[in-house]
Amino acid sequence: MSTIDLTKYKLTFGDEFNTRSISQTGNGTTWADIRPQWRHDANSDIGFGHSSFVDPSSGYDPFKVSNGVLTITAVPDRTASGMPHSWESGLITTQGHFSQTYGYFEMRADFSNLAGAWSAFWLLPNHVISDPNKAGHWQELDVVENYGSFEKGVYSGIHTTDAAPNANWQQNLQVYSELAHPTGFHTYGLDWNADTIGLYVDGQLMGTKATPSDMHGPMYLLANLATQNDPHNNADITKAPISEQIDYIRVYSHLPATAATPPVTVTPPASGASTIGTGADKLVFLISEDAYLGDAQYRVAVDGKQVGGIQTAHSHHGSGHSDHLLVQGDWDKGSHDVSVTFLNDAWAGTTATDRNLYLDGATYDGADVSGAEHALMGVSAFHFHVFDI
Repeated sequence: MSTIDLTKYKLTFGDEFNTRSISQTGNGTTWADIRPQWRHDANSDIGFGHSSFVDPSSGYDPFKVSNGVLTITAVPDRTASGMPHSWESGLITTQGHFSQTYGYFEMRADFSNLAGAWSAFWLLPNHVISDPNKAGHWQELDVVENYGSFEKGVYSGIHTTDAAPNANWQQNLQVYSELAHPTGFHTYGLDWNADTIGLYVDGQLMGTKATPSDMHGPMYLLANLATQNDPHNNADITKAPISEQIDYIRVYSHLPATAATPPVTVTPPASGASTIGTGADKLVFLISEDAYLGDAQYRVAVDGKQVGGIQTAHSHHGSGHSDHLLVQGDWDKGSHDVSVTFLNDAWAGTTATDRNLYLDGATYDGADVSGAEHALMGVSAFHFHVFDI
């Protein structure tokens, strides 16, 4: 049985849940807790199964972070938010803030064994491809789904608009496995490549499927605890609160086969570089783009306050060159949230007709900023932190 070798990957996203970073929109935080396209009311997501997903402003907080673990707890209807008579629980997503094409996606979690629990870690596309055959299919990668009444079962799979594999979905697109000892924490992973998708449990390969034709664009993360009132998995029998625990969620990109990726060194801005803001502190961005029907536009904010106006990218990402943008300010000592927001995504179905924005690196007061590289493939904001001493 094959084992995942993470020395061949580079970490691109990670939340160890040492701190809580969840908000309704995800602006300034790692996660959002409401999907904008499924908003039900001011403080809830319509949810699915027999549950709605609520923000703490609803009057019920489904999230708790303690000792490096995120706990999501579902309870019977408690507030005016959400669908009437549904349970209230929590979902977290990076929609609009982090997405990636290909790589290894992993969660370490301890799911509930109580009837009615329905846990999931999954990916959805930034750009939904329409269903050409109008057969009711869509794009989705399910790293894991787990049901409380059958805790040892691990359901992983692919949803695609491709007609051929859907002729026998369970055989062609689903991987089912079982945990010998389901109690406690386990890891659930998905290795997404251009040709194949491998599903892993506790680092061991459970099965591999062919990558569908509509699964080659950036996807964002979701993790949630829903509930069911299915005859075989019914939360309403006992109406006892249901909890799941998540230790971490991590995303990796594939390293080139020939050599490890060298660290990015950001050179000082060249003469004539664009400058916005005023002050003694100097934050330098390296920016590039994929242009399509015009250049990519973006804005920069520090601690939630926009600096300068709307910026325009010019350097082609594949050329090896980047725009230099110098952002000046007088920021207090300590940590500061920096965001780059891509404003005008455009896409016409191919890589050649796709407008994207890239943050190729950054320095703060002359020192390289770790974690400041990111590809913004849709209208979204990317956040990182700088520390002023």
